[in-house]
Amino acid sequence: MAVKRWEDIVAGRVAPSATPEERFLEFRFPQEHPSTLLRRLLAEEPYVFAPGLYNAGGMKLAAYAGFKAAYLSGFSYAVEEHGVTDVGAFSRSEIAEQARRMVRACNYWVREQYVNEGKIVQPLPLIMDLEDGHGGFGQVQQFMQLIVPAGVAGGHLEDQAERRCGHLPGKVLVPVEKQIERLLAARSEAEQLGCPDFVLIARTDAATARYTPEGVRGSLQLAIERTLAYARAEIHNRRAIDMAWCEFPDQDFDAIVYWARAVRKEHPDLPLALNLSSSFDWTNPRYRPYTMEQLAEEGFKYLFMTLADNHAGRCGSWAFFMDIQRRGIAAFADLQRREAAVQTPSRSHNLLAGTKAYFVGGTVFGSRSFTAGDVRQSDAELSLVDVKA
Repeated sequence: MAVKRWEDIVAGRVAPSATPEERFLEFRFPQEHPSTLLRRLLAEEPYVFAPGLYNAGGMKLAAYAGFKAAYLSGFSYAVEEHGVTDVGAFSRSEIAEQARRMVRACNYWVREQYVNEGKIVQPLPLIMDLEDGHGGFGQVQQFMQLIVPAGVAGGHLEDQAERRCGHLPGKVLVPVEKQIERLLAARSEAEQLGCPDFVLIARTDAATARYTPEGVRGSLQLAIERTLAYARAEIHNRRAIDMAWCEFPDQDFDAIVYWARAVRKEHPDLPLALNLSSSFDWTNPRYRPYTMEQLAEEGFKYLFMTLADNHAGRCGSWAFFMDIQRRGIAAFADLQRREAAVQTPSRSHNLLAGTKAYFVGGTVFGSRSFTAGDVRQSDAELSLVDVKA
């Protein structure tokens, strides 16, 4: 039987084949660079929200959850992979490789959905924390050489003199000219790599900086002035940046809107990004609640929570660790019931790992050690726990 053309299947001209083995042969990984997909989402959606992640497993779980984009957090990666705070514990090649793993994992998820279910889905474009570019324009160029071919859709560069979380004290800023140098280098390198759609975000930490070349303490006004300067920078007959972001000390809606309106008064077509930071106390009654839709009305097109996976995952792990210490094996039985009740894909580590589609590949390739029929009839097959038990 002739293999159907993938282009015809995606266009809906022909239906997917009936068996996983046939679908495995039909499938083709996405050829569109994720930057192009991200731009399309930003143009079509009122806003795009991305949870902060730090590894490949989190990337796949976010895809299953239905998010349309993902974010690789520098702080999350630092604490989860190195056990330290976000003060430059890792190299640009290391974080770039982590981004590559996450993009690859999401592409695997796309294949698994088609092979297992016959579903055609989109990958999650990944925006990553580029920190301070790890130096000047040369370091930024090398960074881009790593992440663009890896399939990273976009990234943000901050105007700090050294890598540090935006919510740690003592931040030092580089001169405006230095930050513009970094931004121009990133945009130019993306162009030269054949990826003009790379989404570049300029982040300023001027609102809360302690030391600045301007000789003043950080303030909202300084953040506005710096953002406007970055938005004016041009190269290759275009604005260097695609979005602007200010790191705020808290979730005060009035301050956020004040900055946004001041920036968009000069640059009304410039989309904005905002970190709905887990460093903020979202339970504090001092700040009135607001919605993502309200932020979108003020020009915020990209919203993200940097340590979402870290906080949610570690909270769940801690609760289980304490429970199993108290009650032993019975705690895991209850965990399985909770997993089944909420239908998390991680209720089966084989589902999250894509074991079924992997074994289908073994069947197609004729490997006797990987036969699809084996996994479909074994304990590696997803087992649903009876939540009433």
